[in-house]
Amino acid sequence: MKNTFKIQVCFFLLLSCNIFSQNGITDSLRKIAARVNKDSSAKLYVKIANIFTGVNSDSVRKYATIADKIAPSNSISKGDVLIQFGNSYHMENKVDSALSYYNKALMYFQKIGNDKGIAKVYQSYAIVKRTLGDYEGAIQDSKKAYEVYDKITWTLGKVNVLNNISNAYSALKKYNEAVYYSRKSFSLSKLLGDSLKYYSMMSDYGGKLIFIKKLDSAVYYINAAAPFFERNNMYAQLLLSSTNLAEAFWNIYKNTALTKEYYYKALKYAYISGAKDNLNVIYRELTMCYILEKKSDSAEVYFMKTLNLMDSTNNLNAINNINEIQTKYETEKKELQIKSQSFEIEVQEKQNKQKSLIILFGTLALVGTGFFATMAFINFRKAKKANLIIENQKLQVELKNEEITHQKELVDEKQKEIIDSINYAKRIQQAVLTGEDVWNKVSKEHFILFKPKDIVSGDFYWAYNTPNNRSVFALADCTGHGVPGGFMSMLGNSFLNEIVIENKIFKANEILNKLRSKIIKALEQKGGTQQKDGMDISLCVWNKIDNTLEFSGANNPLWLLRKTVNLDGVENKELQEYKADKMPIGLYLETEVPFSSITIQLEKGDIIYLSTDGYADQFGGTKEKKLKYKPLIESLIKNSALDMASQKDSLETAFNSWKSNLEQVDDVSIIGIRI
Repeated sequence: MKNTFKIQVCFFLLLSCNIFSQNGITDSLRKIAARVNKDSSAKLYVKIANIFTGVNSDSVRKYATIADKIAPSNSISKGDVLIQFGNSYHMENKVDSALSYYNKALMYFQKIGNDKGIAKVYQSYAIVKRTLGDYEGAIQDSKKAYEVYDKITWTLGKVNVLNNISNAYSALKKYNEAVYYSRKSFSLSKLLGDSLKYYSMMSDYGGKLIFIKKLDSAVYYINAAAPFFERNNMYAQLLLSSTNLAEAFWNIYKNTALTKEYYYKALKYAYISGAKDNLNVIYRELTMCYILEKKSDSAEVYFMKTLNLMDSTNNLNAINNINEIQTKYETEKKELQIKSQSFEIEVQEKQNKQKSLIILFGTLALVGTGFFATMAFINFRKAKKANLIIENQKLQVELKNEEITHQKELVDEKQKEIIDSINYAKRIQQAVLTGEDVWNKVSKEHFILFKPKDIVSGDFYWAYNTPNNRSVFALADCTGHGVPGGFMSMLGNSFLNEIVIENKIFKANEILNKLRSKIIKALEQKGGTQQKDGMDISLCVWNKIDNTLEFSGANNPLWLLRKTVNLDGVENKELQEYKADKMPIGLYLETEVPFSSITIQLEKGDIIYLSTDGYADQFGGTKEKKLKYKPLIESLIKNSALDMASQKDSLETAFNSWKSNLEQVDDVSIIGIRI
């Protein structure tokens, strides 16, 4: 932990080069390097070498050599040392030697499998190619580095590479591409939590927008970054951005007021930073602005400031050059006038009659040429303007697509979180639904076909076996499906446990009456309004002592299939429907009507079927219509001789065949119990 803290202190020092002296930084780094392990010490000496990159090639090699001697074998520092040697030779314009070391570094990082090192080598290749003027090659190597950084998800590396690509496109005068990559770099920099990098990329993006003449946006981004640069005394950055805006307002709009405004800002930063070369340019441009505004006094002031900055010897040379040019111009002008006059006299004497004709044809030719040249120029301007508009529109589309892609990633991430939560809710619902061990006690021969429309279901099944040899079971269809239906099913399941198991109520219609009261109360407490939410349900109490079944239903019926033998000994199968009360479990009428019940004497071999409306309501078939109840009942009768598991498989196969490629419209649930 102590070593890590010291290294972090070193990195802080590296970021503070504008405050501390170079020697002070290297001394601090060397002292810390002496107190940490060899690997950390080697990393610090690599950092020291990097400080001298672009300043002193001998110092780069000196500290890189120290790092190489103490770096452990197969460490990352060994590869970084090779990069620093390459940098030192690049500073001396020894390109072949620099590339040799970069190649060694690439092979080393590939050997130890360090992706970040590989990406850094590609960045070094890009720098060399940019120095040689091979901007296309620099872009290709930078893109290779970006691919690696993207693979290892190193955001800072991606930000720097994208900015390098943007600068290369600027050098190629491919300004739309430059703006595109600058925008990507700026967008990514928001994720770093590094204010310096963020505002630097913001200002860079604003500067690139000037290239495509989007000055409003350029001013916005540059001015937004300016307060940070002022707080941190980064006057060179402020001077550059102010000068760029001043030139843009002049070149694009010829707006002297805004041009002067930004040159005055640039003047302030030039004074503070002592940039005399920039002062000279600013004074000259302000002089021109005041001349155009016909404010001679102000123009003279800045013209004199310009002269005061010039060296006296240079002033004299400039004046002599001007006088020499002026003299030469006057002499040539006089000679030309004499020759012209002689030629005119000679022509007038020899070809007086043809003169008018020649002048006429010459004039016509000149006018014609001028006309076609003007038309060509106008068409060229129109084409150029149209191309610029198309390029800007293309850029806007690309930026919009990038934003849409980012938004889609956010939506996908949120959708995954929601689906994960719903899947977890599904596991909870499955745990709450009555288990197979309970249903086996109801009857060994049974099946439950349960096909939720969505991940969680608004249908639920429930069962309980009492100590006094009764079995209570139910199948319910709650309002809605998916998550809302799932919540209702949890309420219904919980209330049935409370009514039957805790309160020991075993009368079918009383159970539904109590369930309705609890649902109404719960929904009123939760919503504060009279919702129409609730459920349809079929509920049975099977007394196994006298083999009677008490049925009570809310909208959902009970079907009883029984085999009979006629006088001729022929076996028949009859399916009798016991209708439910036409009201739901929930708010229905202002006055509550109690649920009724039916008692059925069962016989051995009878089959009880309970179903929700999802199976019958499914669209499908060749005409994509509802299945309805008649085919379902016919299927139950036809397959009643099969064992219960086979009946379930037959029902599910028929349902899937009917539905085919259409969407399932509702939760599907059917229970079959053989007596």
